Amino acid sequence: MKDALKGISILEVGVMTPGQYCGFLMTGWGATSIRIERDHAANGISNEDLLLNRGKQSVVLNLRDPDDHAAFLELARTADVLIESYRPGVSTRLGIDYDAIRAINPGIIYCSQSGFGQNGPEAGRAAYDMLFQAETGLLHALNANASEITAPQTYIADAANGLMAAFAISAALQGRNQTGEGRHIDLSMQETAFSLLSVSHGTMRDGQPVSGNDAADRSLRPANNIYRTRDDRHIVITAISEKSCRALFRHLGDEEQWQLGLETGNPKNQAKAFLQERFAGNDAQHWVDVLTPLGIEIGMVKTPEEAFDSPQLAARNMVLDTHDHAGNALRQIGFPATPKATPHLEPAPEPGANQQELTTRTSK
Repeated sequence: MKDALKGISILEVGVMTPGQYCGFLMTGWGATSIRIERDHAANGISNEDLLLNRGKQSVVLNLRDPDDHAAFLELARTADVLIESYRPGVSTRLGIDYDAIRAINPGIIYCSQSGFGQNGPEAGRAAYDMLFQAETGLLHALNANASEITAPQTYIADAANGLMAAFAISAALQGRNQTGEGRHIDLSMQETAFSLLSVSHGTMRDGQPVSGNDAADRSLRPANNIYRTRDDRHIVITAISEKSCRALFRHLGDEEQWQLGLETGNPKNQAKAFLQERFAGNDAQHWVDVLTPLGIEIGMVKTPEEAFDSPQLAARNMVLDTHDHAGNALRQIGFPATPKATPHLEPAPEPGANQQELTTRTSK
């Protein structure tokens, strides 16, 4: 299964994080991905590149140069997939838009990743990850119980767009197997971020969420919340079932009040104060050790550095001890599916590492 996409060739051109992540995921399943770089990265390879470009090949091409443009078209002629992240109109000016590539490769799966899509009143607008989280309601939902909105510390919209692109491209490849036809996928960062609200705020009536949106309601329940412990750490409790909520309140000495743990109305303040008082009486690890065997869903709020030391993630080969192209030791996040795909991937290449090999091949 790790070679499910073996034989599929991908070109990444003008891509940013979402396109890189999409190519990384597909390379993990056996595809061959060639990155078209604009320059030789005088400032070196970024930490993001070290991870998301694993297993890929790299060529530096200036698409405004006639010879480099011709070399790119030769690569596109035999590619299965092309991923581009230019603003709408740029690929047309460069002569590498879907119509131009389809003319030489009718079966191409051409994925355009842009901020707001290829059409609409804001199609040409510039934006990055946090703006998409903000304008789609995602950032507000993530900070619904906070005293003020704070900047997210991870690129949720970028990652989601990469995942959606990999899914859409894989579906299009399957469609091509049936029809023989290629396809243009128009993927918007705004739409992908908005779609993440489907499981919590996906249906509105008269301007308000339809009642019974349990995923949104759960975040208001005392038994599904975050609490500070004696050692100034934070624990997360997600005791949203009657069974686990009863067990939680029973252990803390007030089983009769367990129903307040699942309330979203006024009584929640009483239950939340009770839980905070109890949890402040001991360290975070104590609560994890004591409550987990009782079937109560509990965990610690960890830093990314701490997550790298997770025994469970290690057992699942999600933390890789590897190296970069210069042989320097690295620890990197692995591939989140089994069988594991990433251990065989080569380190991220320097820009232009495959220049001679690939440009010589296309010139023949």
